[in-house]
Amino acid sequence: MRHGLRLLLTVLLAVAAVATAAGCGSSDGSGGAGTVASASAAAGSFPVTLKNKFGTTVVPAQPKRIIALSYEEDTLATLGITPIAYARNPYKPDGVFPWLSGKIDLSKSTALDTSGDLNLEQIASLHPDLILATNFYGLEDYYGKLSKIAPTVGYTDDAGIATWQENSTIIGKAVGRAADEQKAIAATEKTIQDARSSLPGLAGKTFSYSFYYESGGLAVIDDPKTVSVQLYSELGMKLAPGVTANVVDRELSMEKLGALDADFMLVGYAAPELKTEMDANKLFTDIPAVRAGRVLEVDAFTAGAVNNPTILNIPWQLEQLKPVLAKAAATT
Repeated sequence: MRHGLRLLLTVLLAVAAVATAAGCGSSDGSGGAGTVASASAAAGSFPVTLKNKFGTTVVPAQPKRIIALSYEEDTLATLGITPIAYARNPYKPDGVFPWLSGKIDLSKSTALDTSGDLNLEQIASLHPDLILATNFYGLEDYYGKLSKIAPTVGYTDDAGIATWQENSTIIGKAVGRAADEQKAIAATEKTIQDARSSLPGLAGKTFSYSFYYESGGLAVIDDPKTVSVQLYSELGMKLAPGVTANVVDRELSMEKLGALDADFMLVGYAAPELKTEMDANKLFTDIPAVRAGRVLEVDAFTAGAVNNPTILNIPWQLEQLKPVLAKAAATT
């Protein structure tokens, strides 16, 4: 897989941060002051046993030092739990995410580089009692080693397949807060339903989602089973026929840009100069959706959030998408 596409699969999983709990200490790896968890969190019934693609994980007791390797911070936030470490988002390295403004503070948690080889020594030095890797693309290579450090919760099928509801449910069980998490899931599902109800014209409309990661390099979501298209599906939309007919292994040649045409188009850019380049491309500007103003062009951070819908970034996403979605809904 080309580097740009790997970036789309790993880096662009960028989603959430975590909830700040009263009385939280710093993440210093000491096992004492570094423990970060909600003081009011009600302990569930332990041990908890969870199956995943690579084996069975047993969480023996209420975890207090949680590491989130694939952006599980969002789900933890709904439970008032802050991880001691999380996956760094290179497009937002300060760890401050707009959909969690006023709710969280990751400044005392350790930002881990998960874009390349994992630093297992660093992870072990943080003394975690639970490692969440529910959407971590490198888990096949690391599950055995991570499991020796702490109970590790992985995906049951493949990375990037489980819905945000499924991931949130697994995380809720792992931390002994299953019932609380179901309430949080229901709240976000209502937000989606409200958006769908307000834009009934979206039912049956088409969409395309692409990411321009380097000059001449365009990655396009083409799998209707991937989590990347889940929010659109929940809004009643479907992949554009041009995408399903022309995109192979998420790649589309620049000569076939017209295949991106849809009732709603979203294009993300790895850098501002790439947007300038695309906007000067006549093959792009001649796309009917672009001419009609039914395209939303976003930066890499926003593209990452769209690529991985989560329980807390979905309401924020809908606010960003809604003006152009409204135009798509109005098409006949």
